[in-house]
Amino acid sequence: MEVVRGKKIVIRAATERMLAHGICGLWIAVAGEDFERIHHVPTESAVHRQQLINHEFGHMILHHEKELIPADRVALLAPLIPLDAIAYALSRSRFSDEQEALAEAIGDCLALMILRDGPAAAKGPPTGFGRVL
Repeated sequence: MEVVRGKKIVIRAATERMLAHGICGLWIAVAGEDFERIHHVPTESAVHRQQLINHEFGHMILHHEKELIPADRVALLAPLIPLDAIAYALSRSRFSDEQEALAEAIGDCLALMILRDGPAAAKGPPTGFGRVL
């Protein structure tokens, strides 16, 4: 996904502040930065963590960056980011809207491809990830 987006993607567990505001996944891009951020609910399960990330990748694949959450809300969640620098931020607020369902479906497709590629993918051969794009 970093190759497709043309920038590094930094993935972190959501902060306590994000969790207090009901965030389970958050994708943030900041103007002038050469990376994007994905924050997800902390989980002990590697499979659950990957699915949370896959869901955000689904938004990226579907070009949902045009959907903004208010900059002042992002400032509450990530106070070190200047308000005027936030290019876009997308977080899940409803589980039933079409955008979320589509991102989840893409995330599921990615998960199936990861499963299909299995342990061989860790050794370096190309994965099926690109088939979704």
